Amino acid sequence: MTNRYIYLLAIACFLLVNFLHAQNQPPNIEAEGDQVYCPLSQINITTSFNIIDPDDTEIEALHVQISTGYVQGEDMLILTGNHPNINATWSVNEGKLSLTGLGGTQASYIDLIAAVNSIVFESNSATVSGERFFSFTIGDANYLPSTDHYYEYIPSPGITWSAALAQAETLTYFGLQGYLATITSQEEAQLSGEQAAGAGWIGGSDQANEGVWRWMSGPEVGTIFWNGGVNGTSPNYANWNNGEPNNLGGEHYAHVTAPGVGVDGSWNDLSNTGDPDPNSDYHPQGFIVEYGGTPGDPVVDISASTKITITSILSTVDGIGCGEASVTLEATAAIGDVLWFDSANGGTPIATGTTFNTPFITTTTTYFALASANGCLEGERIPVIATINPMPPINTLVVFKNCDEDGLADGFTNFNLNEINDAITNNDSSGLDFTYYLTETDAQNQVNMLDASAFSNAVSNVVYARVESANDCFRVATINLEVSTTSFSNGFVEIIEQCDQDDENDGFSSFNLTQVSQSFLNQFPTGQNLSVHYYNTLEDAELEQNEITNASSYINQTPFSEFIYVRVESADNGDCFGIGPHLNLIVRPRPEFDVESAFIYCLETDPIFVETQNADGVYTYEWKDAGGNIISNLSSAYLSSEGNYTVVATSYYGCESLPRTVNVQESDVAVITQEDISVVNFSNNNSITINTTNLGVGEYEFTLDNVNGLYQDEPYFNMVSAGIHTIYVRDKNGCGVTSIDVGVLGFPKYFTPNGDTFNETWNVVGWTSANAYSSKIYIFDRFGKLITQFSPASQGWNGTFNGENVSASDYWYVAKLLNSDGTYIELKGHFSLIR
Repeated sequence: MTNRYIYLLAIACFLLVNFLHAQNQPPNIEAEGDQVYCPLSQINITTSFNIIDPDDTEIEALHVQISTGYVQGEDMLILTGNHPNINATWSVNEGKLSLTGLGGTQASYIDLIAAVNSIVFESNSATVSGERFFSFTIGDANYLPSTDHYYEYIPSPGITWSAALAQAETLTYFGLQGYLATITSQEEAQLSGEQAAGAGWIGGSDQANEGVWRWMSGPEVGTIFWNGGVNGTSPNYANWNNGEPNNLGGEHYAHVTAPGVGVDGSWNDLSNTGDPDPNSDYHPQGFIVEYGGTPGDPVVDISASTKITITSILSTVDGIGCGEASVTLEATAAIGDVLWFDSANGGTPIATGTTFNTPFITTTTTYFALASANGCLEGERIPVIATINPMPPINTLVVFKNCDEDGLADGFTNFNLNEINDAITNNDSSGLDFTYYLTETDAQNQVNMLDASAFSNAVSNVVYARVESANDCFRVATINLEVSTTSFSNGFVEIIEQCDQDDENDGFSSFNLTQVSQSFLNQFPTGQNLSVHYYNTLEDAELEQNEITNASSYINQTPFSEFIYVRVESADNGDCFGIGPHLNLIVRPRPEFDVESAFIYCLETDPIFVETQNADGVYTYEWKDAGGNIISNLSSAYLSSEGNYTVVATSYYGCESLPRTVNVQESDVAVITQEDISVVNFSNNNSITINTTNLGVGEYEFTLDNVNGLYQDEPYFNMVSAGIHTIYVRDKNGCGVTSIDVGVLGFPKYFTPNGDTFNETWNVVGWTSANAYSSKIYIFDRFGKLITQFSPASQGWNGTFNGENVSASDYWYVAKLLNSDGTYIELKGHFSLIR
């Protein structure tokens, strides 16, 4: 075979392939239409539709879908006219009208073109708005004009996400590569999810990085569309259902929710297998395949689209007027004109245009704006309110008088114009704003505003008040300024005098200024409705500012003496009748003196002399005892009983001092007897205890054997030696010292009868009882021989037996002592005789 033959054969094969390929090309769909829809009517979805196919004259089906803006339950597509060879099927869920031939036969292009040109859109809502896009395609997949992509729902109950991802990539649509859908806009979400035939997998996952959701398929592979969980954020677009994604049990794959679960067409996260229960809403039922956008895809022209626009009012501006006014209202339409109505339904337009000036109205009135195109009078009428606010009620002419009390009788003085506010509005100035001007024009235009707090009528005797309400409605009043010719009599002063009665003698006190108000009113002719006002300065009184509002409990600001400025004016219009420093407040000081606060009175002595000292004035005095009885009217008093005494000084002006209290306590020298004393004898720790119950009313302290010794509070002494001791009891309050002798009994441990006059005899020590002669002491040697016996009242044993000195040794005693109560005590022991 020659090369030329081979070349010719190749050309023939190439031409054959291209011929066969041309014979299988899909038809080209063309559609035109961009129209305005009038609500509650029908409109053709296209103004021109055609199918161009060089090699075929018929097709199995053509699908027309509301691809964007579809409102289920309101919108529909209707095939009108007579089309005997076309069967039309409307899917409410998908918003799709499918045109097919009769009995399963293919439909001719001629019949399909005629049918499409007869399809109308209709909405049963009077408030329908926005845009509707219509797609025309020969395949079953849904076409979205905004993306130029196709979307197909593939039923496959129980399929896993990973299997759906793989299977989607094996599918093509007229040569376009399929992939698990990636949703990047609300229109795409509605068409692929809400208007799809069922729920299923889409191409999102956070398996690689928890909480970072990416598209795992198609041209958007790797693009992040969500960060976080339920409260996460999207860098572009996401359509999660309420409370999703929640990663419940390790859910990492995006799935369009089943119909009726939350928001239609929204997403939730599932595990790779989903719920294994076939009856569960979370059991996978299929997946959504998207076609288009993959690099290398062929250029196909199997779809077309048109749109209609439903005109609507985009915005409105209410208007406000005052009193009786024509109010300007505004409204903007998406397209077309704005028609104005005076009722929500029916009637004819009363005006056209984006701005409407109402007739003059006196009450708030609602008008209605309708967006209209092509003469349409249907659609939603939007209320626009013309509000009429009331004008502030005022007196348009007011006379304002003030007193000329500035020291110059020239007829000029300062006015506080704010004080006329109530007179302008008949005492109803709340919620109103007052400003003042020299001319009525300035007041109308709100320029060159005056300082209302201090305006002199030397500038002008006429000013103008602009009275404006919170809703910007205002009126202007004319104010004539006049200077009063009335005044107080020269030198007239009322005095309120009282004593300083609080804890601090500082010249300040609380005054009821109103107690002299009538006296000021009496300075002017009767039959006038006058009021009295009090101020601290002349300027405040003239300008009627900083009035003393607590006039019934005013505390003077200057100690001891202060003048108050009094203003008498008309209670009807504020006209001034008199101003001046006509009230003098005087605070008299409280008497002050010293007196000792505590004294001791020793019973059976002379009364105590108590006297006040350091008085800061000449006062009268009154002394009272605890029972309230007056005991002295002098600066001194004699006090002779226990209790609290008070003394009060009174000044020439009748001001009393605070009561001073003198406390007197009684005390006395102690009275002590042997019955008050308890003694522990014949022990290793002899002690003396004093019973204080009967000593007296004083406070006492005690010492032993030394009247000038160290006294103690405790009435007890221990480790006391045998013998006679003296107890001294001293009154702490200085009423005196008393004493008593006490005997502490004991036997000496030894004696030394050696002629040196010390310890020459041995006897019981401390015995003071009168029964000493009836008591006996027996002495024995160490062999039990009785050596001698004697009475404690005697000198005792001198260390002899039958006139001879006995030898130095230990000796034993037996003492039988008679107590004062007639009982005997018997004591035994031993002692040493030392020579």
